[in-house]
Amino acid sequence: MARRRPRSAKTYRRKGAIREPYDVVLIVCEGEKTEPGYFDGLKRAHRLSSANIKIVSGEGSDPVSIVKHARRELEQDGYDRAFCVFDRDGHVNYQEALDLVANSAPGRKGRLAAITSVPCFEIWVLLHFVYSAAPFSASGGRSACDNVVRAIRGHMPGYQKALANLYEQLQPRVDNAVTNGNRLAQHNLDTRSENPATKVHELVKYLRELKKP
Repeated sequence: MARRRPRSAKTYRRKGAIREPYDVVLIVCEGEKTEPGYFDGLKRAHRLSSANIKIVSGEGSDPVSIVKHARRELEQDGYDRAFCVFDRDGHVNYQEALDLVANSAPGRKGRLAAITSVPCFEIWVLLHFVYSAAPFSASGGRSACDNVVRAIRGHMPGYQKALANLYEQLQPRVDNAVTNGNRLAQHNLDTRSENPATKVHELVKYLRELKKP
């Protein structure tokens, strides 16, 4: 995921805040706590400027609402990139949201991206501990995502959604998660499968490299 060249000095200011000379990024998350909390932790750990990185929950919990929110904000405040973080899990308009991103106006193409997970964001959490290409589905009265959480607890017994300081707890394993994310993405391409799947590693790599020259 390519980074832009450093900005000119006159573009550094955003609503009174001084921007750093790297991309200005919007991240709109489906979840109210887990996903925003993870990316907030990453932002703190890598000392990314709050003037450059804005992380918000979308208006409404469905993927289409998230994409529409990102599209509105993308043009309003000089963002270089906008990322829509949402799950496949149970959403009837998941494909519609992907189509909205794919069919973005020319000025948004390459600037708006869907960071999806199947069945849910927790597959990314699991990849911090272990590589798995085994599909997850509902069973025993549990949703597919409940079963991913159950798998995580085999490695992190105290895990629950909206866990505080999630990135900080997982930070020593992030490189492992990125490696596993790349491996899973290649598996999905080779087998034409999408359960499980995630693109979160792409966003994590991009954010971690923002300040590099």
